[in-house]
Amino acid sequence: MCGIAGLFRFGRPPDTRPIEAMIAVQQHRGPDEMATCEVPDGALGAARLAILDPAGGQQPRLDASGRYCIALNGEIYNHAALRAEAASRGVRFRTTCDTEVVVERVAERGFVAALADLEGMFGLAVHDREEGCLWLARDRLGEKPLYWTSLEDGTFLFSSEIKGLLAHPAVRRELDPAALGAYLAFEFVPTPRSIYRGIRRLEQGTWLRVDARGERRGSFWTQPVPRASRGSGIGLDGWAGRLSAAFDASIATRRVADVPVGVVLSGGLDSTAVLAAAQRGASEPVRTFTVAMPEDPTFDESARAAAVAARYRTEHRVVPLRPGQLPELLDAIGAQLCEPLGDGSLPATWALYREVHAAGFKAVLSGDGGDELLGGYPTYLAHRWAAGLAWLRTPLRRAVARLPVSFDNVSLDYRARRLAEGLGQPVGRRNQVWLGAFLPEELPDALAADLWSEIDALAAAAASAAPACTAMYLDQRLYLGDCVLAKVDRASMASSVEVRTPFLDHRLVELAAACPVGLKIGLRATKRVWRRALCDRLPDDVLHGPKKGFGTPLGPWLRGPCSQLLDDLPERVAPWLAPAQVQRLVREHRAGRADHRRRLWTLLVLGRWLHGPWGPYGSPCLPTKKARASAKAASGVPSRMSTQTR
Repeated sequence: MCGIAGLFRFGRPPDTRPIEAMIAVQQHRGPDEMATCEVPDGALGAARLAILDPAGGQQPRLDASGRYCIALNGEIYNHAALRAEAASRGVRFRTTCDTEVVVERVAERGFVAALADLEGMFGLAVHDREEGCLWLARDRLGEKPLYWTSLEDGTFLFSSEIKGLLAHPAVRRELDPAALGAYLAFEFVPTPRSIYRGIRRLEQGTWLRVDARGERRGSFWTQPVPRASRGSGIGLDGWAGRLSAAFDASIATRRVADVPVGVVLSGGLDSTAVLAAAQRGASEPVRTFTVAMPEDPTFDESARAAAVAARYRTEHRVVPLRPGQLPELLDAIGAQLCEPLGDGSLPATWALYREVHAAGFKAVLSGDGGDELLGGYPTYLAHRWAAGLAWLRTPLRRAVARLPVSFDNVSLDYRARRLAEGLGQPVGRRNQVWLGAFLPEELPDALAADLWSEIDALAAAAASAAPACTAMYLDQRLYLGDCVLAKVDRASMASSVEVRTPFLDHRLVELAAACPVGLKIGLRATKRVWRRALCDRLPDDVLHGPKKGFGTPLGPWLRGPCSQLLDDLPERVAPWLAPAQVQRLVREHRAGRADHRRRLWTLLVLGRWLHGPWGPYGSPCLPTKKARASAKAASGVPSRMSTQTR
């Protein structure tokens, strides 16, 4: 796992001096080694977290001929098979790392053809010395980020995080109002936008070629739309067997590493399935990690996680999270995020991966993606009948306004209010309203003007599917791709931890999409086929236990022990939202008249980001060489920033 960056100008080489700063600000992504490589058209750089071949896997790396130079962020899980295949044709390898396998594959087959052979998560860049071009690509599900921009003088920049681009002195911080509106409504900025105008996020499953003639892009994988029909008549048991076999294969490849691999555990269906599969192939007890919220039982999952850990005899570590930690976590998040992300589980996730790092682990398995692929959210049940109940929106809104306010996790009154707001909307917009923070009508016109463009375009791609299928497709592309995976990447990499997600093997994703939706969700049941697949593997209390959802108790904390965080909120976000509107939200939440946790947390993150080092009103914290050397010495990692010229 790494942070990568590069700068290129074709025809007239650019000033490559900023490349070191572009890599240095991503040192958290790769604290083990930093290096750059100058090539005729520019420079590549990488900050490396050594998971495979720690001693020999340095990058950027050249192929054997010297034609191609690669920087790779991610893991290629089938690298051993690709290496063996290439070796049988006479290709000689100097390392056992996956980066060398990829660059030699590109040398053999060409960039686009090589992408189809890669199984894994990645953001990668390859410079072709002979053709005079740069290739970029991002993995099929968007597990790893990759941003790019072009300067006025024709210089092209890319980076794993926006902060790598902002480290270049010529990159301007011009906030995109449409992206900000999307963030406030959805809690994330949809791809291909970023929060900054002119900075783009490369789409999932997409490649980009840049040369003297400009930019050209294409796709090497297309997200499948889940099927509605029963089709082949395989049946519930047949599909369950296929899914469990694909899942086992995915687990096997994701356990391969030259460092120990742990498991993050909630005790729910998906994380327990990951643990059970990982434990079967382990020669010693698996290490597991769980967040505990002892003061908030409706959020706390630690008891059932501990029961699962005891059943599988893991070495279990509990990470306690209490309200007194929230101010420091919010400050840390604001200092690290290069664009705002309003997911309410971000503080708990941040604390979790800090503890994983403190325990000495560089890699863990997680259960992310199972709900979006296999029909785990109750919204999929609601979509089946919501279209016919548009006429209920007004009376339902009046009725739910009289419900008592609860600050529990996923409370009844919250679900009822969101349900009412989504009725009467097209399926794509309804899905986002149900999941989001601010309603479109609550935003200033300047922020809401282009709110639905990405959502409507994606919904149109799945327009022929049943509403639940369209919602799953949108959740995989948007909520999973742009929110959950972004949250996991930023929180884990801030602590130099790699997260591997077995549910996101693209073959498993394709298989899950082909499974008819009626086998995933029933009239009241979710994940039907997945529960059948696990019926002989997991205990009944896990198979049929209620879905709790991973979150942070932001509602009660912001009303009680952390209420002071709201004191200066109107001033922090005043350039974009009227102070009177924010003050009203704060008053109502503190008084218990309304639960505004999602709106307030979205604004808290925005306020910290706006004035933080990577926001439009802050200044970047660019570490000096002395500071980098001191940080490495403190962590026990030898200081190294090497530069190659080719």
